[in-house]
Amino acid sequence: MDRFGTEARRVSWDGFIAYDGVPYGLPGEPPVAGSVVLVRERHHELLVFSGGQRIATLTKRPQSQDIIYHPDQFRTVAPASAIKAEAKPLRHQVPEPDVARRPLSEYDHLFGQERRWTAMMAFGISYSGVPKD
Repeated sequence: MDRFGTEARRVSWDGFIAYDGVPYGLPGEPPVAGSVVLVRERHHELLVFSGGQRIATLTKRPQSQDIIYHPDQFRTVAPASAIKAEAKPLRHQVPEPDVARRPLSEYDHLFGQERRWTAMMAFGISYSGVPKD
């Protein structure tokens, strides 16, 4: 490859390089999207190199604003119809935790009768568990 007369071009993420206002598609293999390739114009052809190897020879187009796709550009990309939509759960059900049920007398023993009565009065609860009016 001639070091002189080549130009560096960044490959877009969808596999195109721009040259003289024309986007040219590159083959999908080897994967070069996002990398920098070298382009050399010779006899109305564009020679594209990556890693010292020629990866494409493209016919140069005189008009700008045309989009030139490469026949192997999207060969390794599965078509949208081939991708099956997987059912993904919106939520995951978490089993409820086991909560110990204890009689109030256990709490009376731990904290004392006085504290329980004070708390019940503060919340307006009678000893029977029914709110006071």
